[in-house]
Amino acid sequence: MIDLHIHTTYSDGTKSVKEILKQAEDLKLDYISITDHDKCSAYEELKKLDISKYYSGKIIRGIEVKCFYKSSTIELLGYNYDYEKMNAWINDFYKDKDRKTIERKYFNKLYDICEKLGLTMSKREDIKWNPENDWGGKTIYDEMKKHPENEAKLPKDLWNDGVQTFSKRYYCNNKTQWYLDKSEDLPSLGEAVKAIKDSGGLVFLPHIYIYKWMTNIEEELDNIVNNYEIDGIECYHSDFTQKNIEDINRYCDENNFLKSGGSDYHGDNKPHIQLAVGRGNLRIPTDIIKNWVD
Repeated sequence: MIDLHIHTTYSDGTKSVKEILKQAEDLKLDYISITDHDKCSAYEELKKLDISKYYSGKIIRGIEVKCFYKSSTIELLGYNYDYEKMNAWINDFYKDKDRKTIERKYFNKLYDICEKLGLTMSKREDIKWNPENDWGGKTIYDEMKKHPENEAKLPKDLWNDGVQTFSKRYYCNNKTQWYLDKSEDLPSLGEAVKAIKDSGGLVFLPHIYIYKWMTNIEEELDNIVNNYEIDGIECYHSDFTQKNIEDINRYCDENNFLKSGGSDYHGDNKPHIQLAVGRGNLRIPTDIIKNWVD
């Protein structure tokens, strides 16, 4: 088994690199990849570790890059890239972009929308969060959920389906009042693809089915792979149904795309998702990566 989509404390996960390695060893995973958002810092730490003390499997260098596409936020996975080149691009792109300032901007915009909707919220200044590591959107979602009386004022899916639906169907969707325009803060899809390619990496499109704003998934998928240099597609993910898994595997087979798969593990930030097995629905076979892993 493998897990090629894992987050650590270097981005929005709650487990350290060493903890991930130990968990992977306990699960006897053949391959893992740490894919922190817009950071490859975990690999700097791994260079200094005697990995064999913690994990006997193999590690594929990975990263998850947030980018802007069709007025919305999507992600790319990069694998087997050159660490130094990728890190240089990240540092250059984000050199004038302060994460804390950006997340406070998103937090305040969403808080203003909550006020307009008449939602019950704690005072803005009383909400405790750390914009260095926390998402403004998740902070607002958690605050809305603290007040049961808000349920009657919100769409059922927004209230019931978790922060991912809030993100992927509402504030990443320019057709809703919750929309956050992130075009100034993120690379375009084309820029992100080029950065991974220029670093010698392979570009994979992850978790295509979680983008709730896409009205026709296959049409959008066709558009992306026909217009951008995509090498592969993530075929296994914690939020995929069995039909999703079968459909996307078939799509890759018919169109000669490489395959990957991962739990999208975040530790305690997504407690319902476990390393390697996701929600209990994953068993990602090592064979799917045999034609590109080396």
